[in-house]
Amino acid sequence: MVLSPEDGRLFYKLFLPLLVYVDETYKMHKDLPRMAWNGALDMKEVKEIANRLWDDVSLLDNYVAEQRDMSQEEKDILLSWKGRIRGKFVLLRHLQRGSVFISEEKEVYQVLGIQSSWEELFPEETLLVFMEATLLPFRDVIISDGVVIPRPVRIPESVKEECRSIYLAARKSKTMRRTL
Repeated sequence: MVLSPEDGRLFYKLFLPLLVYVDETYKMHKDLPRMAWNGALDMKEVKEIANRLWDDVSLLDNYVAEQRDMSQEEKDILLSWKGRIRGKFVLLRHLQRGSVFISEEKEVYQVLGIQSSWEELFPEETLLVFMEATLLPFRDVIISDGVVIPRPVRIPESVKEECRSIYLAARKSKTMRRTL
């Protein structure tokens, strides 16, 4: 499952200029603004900039304070990203309403794609996937910032079983997080 087309566009409308702001603040990659607008982003560079943002979420306050033409709803969405969850996750399975991510702390999250579903990116036969990701609140759901790093590793059967058990326990106890 993915965001609505309107929400997908809104996410990128908010996120790409924010990355440009972070990049310009730290003078990291001088070509980022040009690459952002013509769709030729280098994901390694984007990850570096996103990491800088998530390391210092006070940048969100500074950025929002400078925005004069942004709606209050857009500002609220950006500021909600201070509640991001960063870390290593296992992508366990795909559900009709999102995909199941399990954190190192054994928290279970239901995560939507932005414009492509997680199932399109990681088909069922490729699961379990270990990845570094940043989960973000977006209105009443959870998404990622779109900059994930899958880690190809061979997963022992015992880990697969543990992940399944964690998911089933969260489902049974209704503790799978659908919002942040």
